[in-house]
Amino acid sequence: MTDEGFNRIMDFLAPGKPLRKGIDRIIEANLGALIFLASKPEQYLENGIIQLGFNLNSDFLPEKVYELAKMDGAIVLNSEANKILFANVQLNPDKNIASSQTGMRHRTAEKISNQTDDLTIAVSKRRNSVSVFYKKKKHELLPEGIIFERLNQEITIAQRYKQSFFNQIEYLNNEESRKTVSLSDVAEILSKGLLTIKITQGVDKYLSELGEISGSVKLEYEEILRSIPKFVGAIIMDYHIEDLKYQKSEDSIEIFKDIKLDDLVNLYTISRMLGYEVSSDDELEERNIVPRGYRILYSTKLPPVAVKNVVENFKNLPNLMEASFEDLTNVTGIGKRRAEIILGALNRKKKENDFEEKEVNKQ
Repeated sequence: MTDEGFNRIMDFLAPGKPLRKGIDRIIEANLGALIFLASKPEQYLENGIIQLGFNLNSDFLPEKVYELAKMDGAIVLNSEANKILFANVQLNPDKNIASSQTGMRHRTAEKISNQTDDLTIAVSKRRNSVSVFYKKKKHELLPEGIIFERLNQEITIAQRYKQSFFNQIEYLNNEESRKTVSLSDVAEILSKGLLTIKITQGVDKYLSELGEISGSVKLEYEEILRSIPKFVGAIIMDYHIEDLKYQKSEDSIEIFKDIKLDDLVNLYTISRMLGYEVSSDDELEERNIVPRGYRILYSTKLPPVAVKNVVENFKNLPNLMEASFEDLTNVTGIGKRRAEIILGALNRKKKENDFEEKEVNKQ
């Protein structure tokens, strides 16, 4: 469940929020409950989906919903979950609606949600679990401790891949200076970067459930998704077999959006998504490829249009490394100031290359 409506719902189901407090009290007391957040309560009364027990129209309090759960029947709230409308209610969904659930409470919750597109919550006394039904989808509401545990595990794994990715960037820099970048090198580094992004994006569901109490973990999540896609996208732009037309580097990650997590460890899959048809490790290792220069140009913070113009003019990084001030100012959109910025970046790379060559010679 990732739509905007569900994110709003998860916000008031997050730990510490009133509705979640009420649900937690029901679980702690080893009770069951069926809670229906009705968007059109009067209409549901008229068509018989709701058959009244008690008409309350009372402000919501966790203590109240806990006490009402001791009775048979469902509890009906308004769609904002700040009013308890009815209690001890009989819910009557359309009998023709199918259900994949077992147990009367869960079957009713699923059918009612499917029929109305409203939220229903089934608290299981037997399984001590909470099932959330919304727009023909089901979500298990996990205890706060388990959510935090899973969130921290996933972020820790993402951080490991992130560190490995940056280590690989150092290696890529060295190989670029020697003009010996292989397809295998590029596929390996993209594997680490794309896995970092995919794993991090996967914790979004946990952050939605935790809401405001996600704390520093959310900051780590945001930092990874703010920085890593730009690096990964620049490498894709540099080494794709075609000169891609994306303006922002991170937009190029779109070509991998349908690749499953497990397939991102497959270097052949990544190579093929870059446009290279390879079928052996030897081909991966022996296929030398040349960067276009996007990565170094994006690092200058120049506008994407200016970056594109430079790449189209010089074609690849080796040519760009030989560019003079005059060569750069002849490019559309590159004035004196921008030419100086690009030359500064190129000179830093040359110094790094010279340092690496000296280190190699020492050995």
